[in-house]
Order: sequence, then structure tokens, then C-alpha cells
Amino acid sequence: MKFSVIIPTLPSKNQDYLNLCVNSFIQNSSNNYDFEVLKAENGEGTPYPQGQCRAVNREAKKAQGEWLFIVNDDMYFPKDWDKHLTFPSACFSPNLLEPLEQGSAPPFLKLDAGFSMENFNRKKVDSYTNTENTIENGFNLPFFIYKDLWDCIGGYDENYDPWGTNSDSDLEYKVVLAGVQPKRKRDMLVYHFGSKSGSHLYQDYWQKNFQYFIDKWGFERISSPQIWNAELNIPIDKLKFKPYWMKNAHSM
Repeated sequence: MKFSVIIPTLPSKNQDYLNLCVNSFIQNSSNNYDFEVLKAENGEGTPYPQGQCRAVNREAKKAQGEWLFIVNDDMYFPKDWDKHLTFPSACFSPNLLEPLEQGSAPPFLKLDAGFSMENFNRKKVDSYTNTENTIENGFNLPFFIYKDLWDCIGGYDENYDPWGTNSDSDLEYKVVLAGVQPKRKRDMLVYHFGSKSGSHLYQDYWQKNFQYFIDKWGFERISSPQIWNAELNIPIDKLKFKPYWMKNAHSM
């Protein structure tokens, strides 16, 4: 089985985090899976310096793996991170460990292991154990997605660029619209530094994309924590976006 790991990044800004991410992903793997790493450089071929959705879509077209693994560059994969890797859905996520300084949604775990490279406690993350071995409904970055599913739903909607805010929620809704329930594995952990892209500084783009979601779908996306738990129950009677591949999305 082959995996294509796609990491959107601003190499001029986050090179140290990117290196840590890639090295930990490879060196701390406990399995002999066939991985290819594709670095999706944001802004390449665009008139603006950031373009996460287009960058990921571009690399996904090159991907040779049966599965895509979409990862943020500000993530660290602890020792034996893939020890419990199973495939509960055609789209599923590891659970996140996040520093105390990072505002976290309820599904994610907190650990005082540093908010930046300068105060990062690698040993604390590597030695952290989570006894929860449950699989729950959920969606978050990073996520595995079966490439045939990604191709079917068209990947990311590039209208959410340049900063990509709400593009992950849009993708989550498309996955559910295709008849797939996203899952989260609580015992497979990834450390997420958070807030390293700078997108949180551009609230005007966030609001623009929030409104674009409404215009596209015909309703507001659900808020936190439901959005992280993939409790969508798409209102078909309000749905504007009706692609040819949609399945019956009631009660999902």
C-alpha cells in the first residue's frame, strides 16, 4: 500500500517546522509503509503569496499513492505515531495533541510541550501515551483520504484561497455528501504547534470565506465542537450545491 503525504507550506517562513514535520514523519514511523512526501509550496503559480488549496490540489494530481495524507507543516509526529494505524473510513484523522497556549477544540488533547520550536519538548511528546483506543466520528487536519474519493469530490475548492480558511470544512461537507462518514482515531496522535501560517491575522478573508460557504451550500456550516465531530446532517431541502456524485446525506 502506498501513501502520498501532501504538506502545504510557506518554505520561506516555516522551513524549520517543515523540516521537523518531514523528519519526524519518516524517522518515527513504526511500519514499513511506502510513503512519498510532496511539499505543496503555497503561492506557486498564483498572484498572491499564499494559496494552500491550489497547492494541495496541484500535488494531489501528481500523487501515486492509493491514499493521500494531508498534513500541516507545523505538526510533529511522535515516536511510533503509526503504530495503531488502521483504516476505519475512506476519510479519517489522527487525534491532535496541542500546546497549552493553543486554543483547542474539545476533541483534542492538551500537553505542555511548547508552542514554538524554541521551547518544544520533544521527549515529553514522544513519551505521552493515550489509553483511549476508540474510533469516533470526526474530522480534522491531518487527515487520510482515499485518493479515489478525493478525485471524485474534486479536492479542495480553490475559491477559499488565498488563506484557505473554511476550506477544510467545505471538504468535510463534500465527503459526507459523497456518502462517507469521516472518523477520528483517538489513539493515533500528532502534535500540532498551531497558528504558524498567519491565517488568523486575516479576519477579512475568514469572513469572506464564511460567506462564500453560505452562498455555495445554501446554509451556514455548523460551529465548534460539532464541526470537529462531523455531526453534519446536511439539510437537503436547503442544499444549493448538488454535484453529480452526491449520495443521500440525510442522517449523516
